[in-house]
Order: sequence, then structure tokens, then C-alpha cells
Amino acid sequence: MSLTTYRIDREGSDRLLFLFHGYSAEQHHLAAYVPLIDPDERFTAICPRAINDLREGDGASWFTIGEDGFEPASFVEAVDVLRAFVAEEAGAAGVPLERCVLGGFSQGGYLALALAGHRDAPAYGGVWAMCCGLGDIDGLETDFTPGARRPALIQYGTRDPFIPAEATKGAADALSAAGWQVQLEAYDMDHSQRLEMMIDAREFLANIS
Repeated sequence: MSLTTYRIDREGSDRLLFLFHGYSAEQHHLAAYVPLIDPDERFTAICPRAINDLREGDGASWFTIGEDGFEPASFVEAVDVLRAFVAEEAGAAGVPLERCVLGGFSQGGYLALALAGHRDAPAYGGVWAMCCGLGDIDGLETDFTPGARRPALIQYGTRDPFIPAEATKGAADALSAAGWQVQLEAYDMDHSQRLEMMIDAREFLANIS
């Protein structure tokens, strides 16, 4: 599946930063933060649009959310699409997956973690997950051990009405138990982003070798 993609190419960069937006947003959403989080232009940023256009507005969603939670088939489809997308983009750029960082907000954060914990996942360069947790999805096995010793930045809002703090902390615990170097940060906010998050993300990315 071909994805509509917004790119910020950095000449001479040998690292990729994939940014997966949240529900009802689009490919430019997280891309707007790239000059702030990567001022030294170490990463080429690749920001795909989600696979399901919404009926109203310009936004899109990665998977379906029903009364009982995430719809398993649509979540697994999104994971498969993004795994292939990341591998294809990295291959075309000649960048090893070990030098690719996966980032995402809300739905995109769930998917970044799902990719990092996929049973066949490589040791990605790192993961940056905002306002999310781990998707408990039938038919999707997770194993974070291939990423042992890799860095992870996990951020959440203490007043988030959609994602309980326990869900985000549970994701951080799962990565820590598998040997990831996890930085867990809380912010006085709801389901959103704020400047302090991006400043922390800037430091996180700057420390990735």
C-alpha cells in the first residue's frame, strides 16, 4: 500500500525519524515539530498519512476504535502496512533499520510501540511514544527483547481523558523489562502536546548515536 507522505530531507543525514500522527490528524501534524526537536538536522523526517480518511475534515485514522476498544484486524493491518513502509523507506535511503527512530502520538504512538515490539522486529534506533500504551490485540504477538539497550522516550499527560496513566506506565515497564533504556516523562496536560515534551524529545534525539 502506497502512503501519502510528507518528508523533511536533510542533506548528508544518515538517520531516519519516522513520525506517525494520531487520530483525525494528518501527515503534517508532527512534522511541524521537526525543526524544534532536531535543530542540528541529524535526521531525515518521514511522516506518512494514516490509511483511513475520515468522512469529515482533512484528517485520517490508522485503525478502527469500537465500543470494546481497538478493532484487532484494522490494528494488525496498520502494523503490517507501517512495517513494510519503514523497511521500504529505509532501504531506498540506504539507512539500516538500526539507525531509524520510530515516533508517534496517540494512535501513532501505539503503532510505534507495536512495530518496536513486533516478534520479527529489528533493533530499531529508538522509539518515541506520546500519549499511548500497548495495544492488547488478538493475533499480535509482542517481543521487545530485540531492542534491548536501545533508547525509548515515553511521554504522557497526567490529565489525559483517553489514555490512563497506568497504560502508559505499563508500556514503559514492558520495555524496561526487555532491557530498553526507558525515559518516562509526565506532563500537566490532557491528550495533547506541549513545548516541554518537544524540548525533552530534542534532548532524547540528540543523544541517539
